[in-house]
Amino acid sequence: MQLLLNRSFYPVALALMLLLSACGSNSGSNPSYERTSGVESTAESVDELLNAASRLEGNEAAALILTAAEELLAAEAVDRVGLALARIENPRLLSATLQLRYVLAQADMALLQQRPAAAVNLLTSQLVRNVELQTDALQYRYYSTIATSYMQTGQISEAFAAFVEAGTNSPELRTQALNDAIWESLEPLGEEQLVEFSLNVESYESRGWIELAQIAKREQFNIKAQIDAIDQWSRVWNRHPATELLPSPLAELQIIWEQRPKRLALLLPLQTPAGNAIQEGFLSAYYQALAVSSEVPLIAVFDTSNVRNISAIYDEAVAGGADLIIGPLDKALVNQLQDMPDLPVPTLALNYADRLDAGPDNLYQFGLAPEDEMAQAAKLAWLSGYRNAAIVTPQTDDYLRLRGIFADIWREQGGQVVTEVSFSGDSDYAPLVKRLLAIDRSEARADRLLDLLPRSSLAFTPRRRADIDFIFLIANPRQGRQIKPTLAFYFAENVPVFALPAIYDGQENRSANRDLDGIIFTDAPWVLNSTDPLKEAMVANLRQVQGPLQRLRAMGVDSFRLYPLLRQLEMRQLDELQGTTGNLTMTANRRIRRELAVATFIDGLVTLFSTNPEASD
Repeated sequence: MQLLLNRSFYPVALALMLLLSACGSNSGSNPSYERTSGVESTAESVDELLNAASRLEGNEAAALILTAAEELLAAEAVDRVGLALARIENPRLLSATLQLRYVLAQADMALLQQRPAAAVNLLTSQLVRNVELQTDALQYRYYSTIATSYMQTGQISEAFAAFVEAGTNSPELRTQALNDAIWESLEPLGEEQLVEFSLNVESYESRGWIELAQIAKREQFNIKAQIDAIDQWSRVWNRHPATELLPSPLAELQIIWEQRPKRLALLLPLQTPAGNAIQEGFLSAYYQALAVSSEVPLIAVFDTSNVRNISAIYDEAVAGGADLIIGPLDKALVNQLQDMPDLPVPTLALNYADRLDAGPDNLYQFGLAPEDEMAQAAKLAWLSGYRNAAIVTPQTDDYLRLRGIFADIWREQGGQVVTEVSFSGDSDYAPLVKRLLAIDRSEARADRLLDLLPRSSLAFTPRRRADIDFIFLIANPRQGRQIKPTLAFYFAENVPVFALPAIYDGQENRSANRDLDGIIFTDAPWVLNSTDPLKEAMVANLRQVQGPLQRLRAMGVDSFRLYPLLRQLEMRQLDELQGTTGNLTMTANRRIRRELAVATFIDGLVTLFSTNPEASD
């Protein structure tokens, strides 16, 4: 199972290495060389070790060189590490213990140089043998380092197994850092992936970890339910190492629950369809939580439909006792919040300010930004091996702006935009597609040739341009149902088309959607998943809405579920949440970003891709 990660796991391995270096570095060392306790990792102490090594040979010299290299690694002096290790001319002649220390030093250096694949190759090479015969400290260091390397190369199952092995083989050395690392290795996996993962593990400890992760995922938006489920898990898995050292994010849940906001203020333009849709989602999630537990916050709703200055209504909400505010939705009002010197309570704005800085403390921003959707479409196309893009959008200022943003994203990745075309209204799309594919130029060349030659002597078949790898399309379903068949008519049926969520209206209209077959698009899991219990209840009890308002309802659901978890996301106690609008993460400037589900149309039906696009890298 592979999944590429952005976070670096090297600090985990480094911390474990530092913890164990004292007991691990003595293995195979020269007993006549005694170092003074408390000597710092300075150039002077390293030079002493290397000078002493120069007067020795074989394993005795190598042991001192490796101790020096380990001190240099602790100081992240990568250049000097390489020079020190180069003194060991033939590591194959060393003892098994020293060979392992040599490989670990090389692997740690590779991790510091952001070369995790090289670290994996080193740690699985023939120089590594009989690990099980080494000291507990050295085994612990080996398994934690290879686990870190696996994490950075996206090999989740291998990383998890290695972290577990580190604790199993050396139980007396188990630390909070190790249990946290095991937990972090499981965090990126969704519920379905955890179920699949559970089928391939057998040990008591591994099965317990996976069940604990499943509990945390299942109840991720309900802290009280998480706490109760973890207590029950601890009673069932009472011999599991996590019962003694619960992963830090789980151990802190009780404090987070006790400090949760008790009064929320919801600021929305209730006289608009968008504001109403968000409120419907928010309150539906609220009543779903209320059905599970009476310990839900009090809600006060404020209408911002005619608000031009946020200060008065914001102050009113705070004066009314709100200890967390959700909203506003209007971008201009969010800009005003960002300009304030400080905010008295945590505030989850439902749009993004124009400026990219974080703004005052307590300001969090969450929205359905098309920029997120375009960045994901670009990444998906790039990972599919495409490099030359054609862009098709409506001819309006907003869509032309989005066209420019996608072009910039694509070029920043290293791709080329070979052509850009725009359309107006729902008229005949043949001229647009001809222009896109340069069919019009091909026809013009033929006309000029026919003017010179007798018409009866020449047969002409137009040819499209051959330099388009894929088409990025911004269109609604009605427009897409005309553009896609027109592309096929003009010989581009095999050119991949990537689209934004707007291409799907959320309706299962198989006959009409056959004209969208082959289009790849991203969308909110809420829209693509018809079996979500809360969505089913809303469909049964609320007015029927199409795609755009469904996505806003999902945003309302997520905004309610996010409110107690903002601090955890900010402090990186949670890497991501599986929301109804997508997988949610928080950036350094406290903006919540979405990664949407990926789907395509097959025979008129929406079909989800079963793997994350990153997994194919």
